[in-house]
Amino acid sequence: MDEIYERLVLLAKAGANVLHLASFEWERIQGLMIGLSSELELPLWVWSSSSGLKRRNEAELLEVEDENLGDPIEAMLTLRESKDGGILLLEDIHPFLEPQHHQVTRWVRELCRISANPRRLLVLSTPLPELPIELSKEVPTIELTLPDVEALSKVREYVTEELDCTFDSENDALLEAARGLTVMEAKLAFGQAAIELGHLGAQAVSFVIREKERVIKQSGVLEYYEPDASMVDVGGLEHLKTWLSRRGHAFGPGARRFGLDSPKGVLLLGVQGCGKSLIAKAIASSWQFPLLRLDMGKVFGGIVGQSEGNIRTALQVAQALAPCVLWIDEIEKGLAGMGSSDLSDAGTTARVVGTFLTWMQEKREPVFVTATANQIDLLPPELLRKGRFDEIFFVDLPTQTIREEILAIHLKKKERKPEEFDLEKLARLSIGFSGAELEEAIREGLFNAFAEGVELQTQHIIDAIEVTYPLSRTMREQIKSLRIWAKVRARLASHEDPEELPKDTTEDIPKLRQETRNLFVPGKKS
Repeated sequence: MDEIYERLVLLAKAGANVLHLASFEWERIQGLMIGLSSELELPLWVWSSSSGLKRRNEAELLEVEDENLGDPIEAMLTLRESKDGGILLLEDIHPFLEPQHHQVTRWVRELCRISANPRRLLVLSTPLPELPIELSKEVPTIELTLPDVEALSKVREYVTEELDCTFDSENDALLEAARGLTVMEAKLAFGQAAIELGHLGAQAVSFVIREKERVIKQSGVLEYYEPDASMVDVGGLEHLKTWLSRRGHAFGPGARRFGLDSPKGVLLLGVQGCGKSLIAKAIASSWQFPLLRLDMGKVFGGIVGQSEGNIRTALQVAQALAPCVLWIDEIEKGLAGMGSSDLSDAGTTARVVGTFLTWMQEKREPVFVTATANQIDLLPPELLRKGRFDEIFFVDLPTQTIREEILAIHLKKKERKPEEFDLEKLARLSIGFSGAELEEAIREGLFNAFAEGVELQTQHIIDAIEVTYPLSRTMREQIKSLRIWAKVRARLASHEDPEELPKDTTEDIPKLRQETRNLFVPGKKS
């Protein structure tokens, strides 16, 4: 028996008079109610503002009883006055729970207190789990998870019957690909594949992935990425690579039997442009997991309760797609202002962050969170403690040997042979350069060579390096402080000791405010 259905039966038998189901999937909710009415041997009514009142018949189908009944209070009166008791499902009732419809909310509270004989049960259905404060203490909320493989299998069977096509019962790749979609979205994806191919087999997976990309992008909070990088594209960071390789084995067969929990994730702190985001993409590619990017800035909406709903929906989708990699780039920007949240945004930021941190602590699904951060002082201390992430790594500027490796990687990407360039000289001249700055130096060299009408030479790259003022010179003191912090609080991603940073010989040049303050010291105020 389905876990959610078991909870419904338990709450109903325990004497709950009003329940709340939160989901966009109206069909699953109606199915649960039909099953519950059979279990309790009670009549079932389903009300909506557009269809009026329907009643379940002996064939377990809903037939219209009063299509003109558009008032939810009248529907609740039908339930209260029923001599045989019954179950009433109010679909999409959330607009009627707004303050201007206080009478509806009052009637729901009245039904919370009616006699249990005969048995009457009111069920509120809304897309999101929020309820008015007046109902929150009296009405239990059950949030439907996204459909599992078993539910998606039923959708596939329905589509094949409706569109008269066949499916491969031996291959579940299509169902696994559809995880994370609602029933309605899966129907649409399967339907497109059925019409185009006439068969729901392995070839239909591309249709599902395309639909999934559309749905995830449409959410406005999550993005679906096709990983375009691998570990060979990452220069250096040997300690981090070794650690990730070992964590990757924990997703394989036998890990749970051995006593291993699913890895939680990794927090990458460090200097900008040193490959933290590249690592997130490489992890997904190496493990062959879907890559989802969570934009914390887009989580926050203007409507009351929307932000909390956004983060829950995003995390629910990630769990449904498990195993997957959830990438949160520059996480500190989304968590900034948590300490003053009660004063600035009525506690919205604190609630969103609290929801995320609790999920990080309690999640059991194999969702590997890869978060990156540049400014440590903006991170809440709760995020840095053990139990949220498996480990915190510090990604420093590349040393000379690593710079040679990075230069070779980018030259190969530009279809040039690294052995034809003086990599040792280029690496020696680029002390303090990040990986992103080295890549930009090669791009600048290519532009210059193309303008001259000649092939790229070492000198073109040297010229680009010499006119580049690296971040390490602008932020020298901040990076030194960050290194001191990382020695105690984090693991070093690279096995080589960091190089001494180049001294800034242009002290007479005015500095910007963000260049003079230390961005990385915990607790330092601007």
